Amino acid sequence: MVAFGVIGFLILLLVFIVTRNQSIQQEVKQTQHAHKTLQLQNKHTLSIINTMSSHLQQSLQTKLNSLQSHGLIKQADFEIVHFILENFKYVILQCSQDGETVEIAIAKALKGNDLTIEDIRQFIAKQQSETRIPWCQNTVTGFVTACQNLTSDKAKIASPQET
Repeated sequence: MVAFGVIGFLILLLVFIVTRNQSIQQEVKQTQHAHKTLQLQNKHTLSIINTMSSHLQQSLQTKLNSLQSHGLIKQADFEIVHFILENFKYVILQCSQDGETVEIAIAKALKGNDLTIEDIRQFIAKQQSETRIPWCQNTVTGFVTACQNLTSDKAKIASPQET
């Protein structure tokens, strides 16, 4: 009688373990499916960010070249802003894809360049508050806003006041 009780208990335990294992496998499959879906969404979003940052970079570079051709920006300032805009897409992708801050992404972009992060900090410190404040946020949104302000009509006013 005790043997039948033990066998019955072991059978119930086996059924419980098999059922639990099946539910765990189902949860794993659902989690894997959700992970694949999120990866596809992330790739799509990253490609959109890549495209948009490329177009915005081209637009900002065009504005900067216009400022320079009209003599509204000093050569030293032009070189710094040109470097920032040349690495605009890189900075945005580093921040979006790798979770870097703007300052770290720019520091990575500066490797092998004559400019230093301190040169850029000093340049930004001379700018109007409409550029400095977003830049200091150290986020992608602040970076984009600061870059737009660096190439706007307001940037033209900042340069003559220094001289």
